[in-house]
Amino acid sequence: MELVPFGVLPVKQIFSTYSQIYYDKRAISAEQRVGILAGLNGIEKVGGKQRNKPATSPEIMGYMVAHSSGFDNPDLDYSLLVTARYDGNGFFLRKDNYLEKLPMFCASRYITYNRAWTERARIMKSADGADRFSAAVANGKLAQFLLKCLLFTCLEMQNHMRTFTGSDGRFYRNELCLDGTNGETIALHDIKGLVKGKKERAIMKQWKTVFAWAKKAERYNPALTYGVYQIFAELDTSHIDETTGNTVWDNVELHTALAGLKTLVRDYYNSEIVPVLFEYEFLK
Repeated sequence: MELVPFGVLPVKQIFSTYSQIYYDKRAISAEQRVGILAGLNGIEKVGGKQRNKPATSPEIMGYMVAHSSGFDNPDLDYSLLVTARYDGNGFFLRKDNYLEKLPMFCASRYITYNRAWTERARIMKSADGADRFSAAVANGKLAQFLLKCLLFTCLEMQNHMRTFTGSDGRFYRNELCLDGTNGETIALHDIKGLVKGKKERAIMKQWKTVFAWAKKAERYNPALTYGVYQIFAELDTSHIDETTGNTVWDNVELHTALAGLKTLVRDYYNSEIVPVLFEYEFLK
């Protein structure tokens, strides 16, 4: 077996974490401590240990978890849900500053799209560039980057925000998606400011293809507002062929369109978002 030289790989020290610097720690009143808790799959968590408290208010739009500096469990340590995660470790995402929080979610997906051994356990997440990042946000320098993060977040499969009615009778709507069937989401309103080049137009076109096929799925519910993950989890159904034992997709066109979207999102992430995450030390 031939050894391939990689040269010198820098390993940098982390001095501050997301939870220390970037988490939104504004107080939540007792009156707002109502609602339900969600599991990793984005829907209501029923039973089992629940170590967190819910919260519901007009300014709260979701719940983000980004509490580890490493990437040992990227799909467990990082979540984006429509309501509080049952085991906590995160913060409530609010309408007035959610855009500047999205780079944390974006950074959490790095190892998913960069799996080489040189990256795992070497690249970490930090808040060491927080002062420079906050200044750049304040002066508008990162306005387009944040909107690129929004586009990625809306179309990334690990965004597990779903639309559903909870056991408390409340209707929980996914506001970080591009489905405007039942009115404009927060994401759709804000994404209008994104300057769309060739890459952005290609991704948006593929999303429209995905959603067109999703609406033809047998289980599609026009009363819901769908993100990519909810389409995948609820509409991209399959069954096992009794003769061959092979998996057969019930909506091949939808399944294929989702796969095409995933490829575009991966490439967009690595070319348009990752370099800025390193520049401001969200990745280090």
